Amino acid sequence: MTAQPNTKLIGQAVSRVDGRLKVTGQADYAADYHFPGMAWAFAIKSTIGKGQLSGIDTSAAEKSSGVIKIYTAQNRPKMYPPKKEQSGGVIVSEQLAPLAGNEIHYYGQDVAYVIAKTYEQARQAASLVKVSYTPGKPIMTKEETKLKAPPEVNGLDPHLEKKASGVASVDSAWTSSPVKVDATYQTPFVHHHPMEPHAVVAKWDDDRLTFYTPTQWMVGSRNFLAKSLGISDDHVRVVSHFLGGGFGCKGSSWMYMLMIAAAARDLKQPVKFVMERENMFTSVGYRPFTTQHLLIGAQTDGKLTALRHLSETSASDVGHFVEGTGHASSYVLYDCPNIELDHQVYDLSLGAPTFMRAPGESPGIYALEAAMDEMAVALKMDPVEFRLKNMTQEHPFTKLPFSSRNLEECYRVAGESFGWSARKAEPGSTTDGDWLVGWGMATASYPAHRSPAKARVRILADGTAEVLSATQDLGTGTYTIIAQEAADELGLPIEKVKVKIGDSSFPEAPVSGGSQSAGSVLPAVRGAARTALAQLSQLAIDDEHSALKGLKPEDIVVGNGSLQAKSDPGRVETFAAILARSGHGAIEGNDSVDPAAEKKQAKSESTAEKVFSPSTTAYQSFGAFFVEVRVHKLTCEVRVSRVVTAMDIGQPLNLKTARSQVIGGAVFGIGAALTEHSILDAEQGRWLTHDLGTYHVPVHADVPEIDVHFVGPPDYKFNPMGARGVGEIGNTGLAAAIGSAVFHATGVRVRELPITPDKILTGMLAQAKSQAV
Repeated sequence: MTAQPNTKLIGQAVSRVDGRLKVTGQADYAADYHFPGMAWAFAIKSTIGKGQLSGIDTSAAEKSSGVIKIYTAQNRPKMYPPKKEQSGGVIVSEQLAPLAGNEIHYYGQDVAYVIAKTYEQARQAASLVKVSYTPGKPIMTKEETKLKAPPEVNGLDPHLEKKASGVASVDSAWTSSPVKVDATYQTPFVHHHPMEPHAVVAKWDDDRLTFYTPTQWMVGSRNFLAKSLGISDDHVRVVSHFLGGGFGCKGSSWMYMLMIAAAARDLKQPVKFVMERENMFTSVGYRPFTTQHLLIGAQTDGKLTALRHLSETSASDVGHFVEGTGHASSYVLYDCPNIELDHQVYDLSLGAPTFMRAPGESPGIYALEAAMDEMAVALKMDPVEFRLKNMTQEHPFTKLPFSSRNLEECYRVAGESFGWSARKAEPGSTTDGDWLVGWGMATASYPAHRSPAKARVRILADGTAEVLSATQDLGTGTYTIIAQEAADELGLPIEKVKVKIGDSSFPEAPVSGGSQSAGSVLPAVRGAARTALAQLSQLAIDDEHSALKGLKPEDIVVGNGSLQAKSDPGRVETFAAILARSGHGAIEGNDSVDPAAEKKQAKSESTAEKVFSPSTTAYQSFGAFFVEVRVHKLTCEVRVSRVVTAMDIGQPLNLKTARSQVIGGAVFGIGAALTEHSILDAEQGRWLTHDLGTYHVPVHADVPEIDVHFVGPPDYKFNPMGARGVGEIGNTGLAAAIGSAVFHATGVRVRELPITPDKILTGMLAQAKSQAV
């Protein structure tokens, strides 16, 4: 059975089906839920960065109006937090259990929770709790601790290398290279700060928990709570219909979630907790600090001879997330005969770091692309021409062919739209009044991931349909692309498809991380829709009173809420009529898609070539950014004035939401390059940046029009949709392009993000001093 032609919504610029709910305030977020008898929780945080908790005096607070209970390490409710970061369908970035004991590992660690009738009462009582400490010295710098190799980096050994035959070491290959670059780059701590802060409402009905929270993984949050509370999975229901952004910090399960669920069970009443913006700095992760030493060698014609990417990143003794920089960039991008990657970490007295949009790729590609620009300058080659000299159609390390790779087309399309051919090579050669104008470019890249996913499609008695899956929409457009796919398969107008997601009781789906939700869930939606249609078709074929009686399924087409005979459009039955005569209130189709099983299930060799097979094929998306910046001659203020990008992501499922994802990623890139950094007090171990007044994110005035292009064919070797993820690739490459453009404008190379006026001014003064000498 097939849908009638000219009805496809996939690939079109369809407006968000949930847009009206959001702009009219009807979308329900976790903190919106309120129940009779509900209490509020307020967390009391440590005010030292290291040491011991020597006492907590709660006597005055317990007498405060509205207080129900104050939890400390002495009376915390029963719970069994997981010991491992990732096990049994659970991701936990921080292993420190709630109110675990007297040891203080970092500033802002939870030391008590006040539960009261209102938020104001809980906060007031918390101010009356007297906490005493025996302070220690927090470890805040790399120099105070030891470097160590992590167990793995992105699932790989922390040290990787490949060498051409006869080469003694990658270092010797670099040393003997005719042209060399040796540079070190730093990226700072940065925090996620989605518009919606973390929040939970925990409500028990006997031994069953309903848990409202913004999460990037419905099923993972359910598993975490069930395991940690000692109950079965089917006794936990997690609800997250809408998220106000996540960017990775809502992908892990955090211990405050467990604390609130356990408190609600202990008190036998619903409990709500909403995290203050200040505590978003201490309690739910960040991107680690990175130092990356790049040594690149090349022949005089631009061909790479050696590449060493040596990374050191911060970590924590309460969480061991690794920001895999070189393993996410130099591992995959360019053809080079000799490559060495090495990664080491060092523990600081901080809460646990975690995934942040394009983890590893964002800082890793920044450093690699910045070094590639430096090499292009050393070679006196155009940066695009230099990269084109080092293209590869296969993975540099594994030698597997890419399923689809159109990076050269990205350079061409974005470069032509930008007008790159008019670029003057000499730094500082273009001015506009008091502004120095510079151009830069860089490569973008992100791997394509898939995981098992399930979906259910129900065709209802009124001729409409609903789609159910325990996936989630971070604001990326998941509601809309699911509705598009279901509408296409069922031959229905999109307004007759209702998407139900954000509920762990629905068929299981993977974490919204690694840009994998669309590529994982939509094939299951397609399969479930086809199963439902097949059952509906069979009802019509078997019905003595049906106009389609006796036809074969392949002789029937679907469109506009009806089934009709291919050869005779007059023989038609509406969905509603078929269901009404059959006595069914609905017909249901389910599908479960496991990418790992696709190759085994392929019916022929030609079919096998079009299915997901990580053992024989590499899956990666590519892109390019071209950017213009203006640097004021006197103040060294940097303004990004133009951004053009081209992305090779396979089939964009929705041109409007895909473009929005790339634009959002580009805004991230502007922030990474110019404004964002979280600053630590090295003596106290606390974040000096503690709100959105001190942590600077780009605003509308900082962001120009961003010109987005998509290139390349659908990637049917990756999945039946031909679509790879688009959520994170936009946050790779642009920071490097901006840094290169600042150099092109000023001749100053800033290797430490963010690029701020003081750093440019320092470089200009150094230039002037050097010229004077």
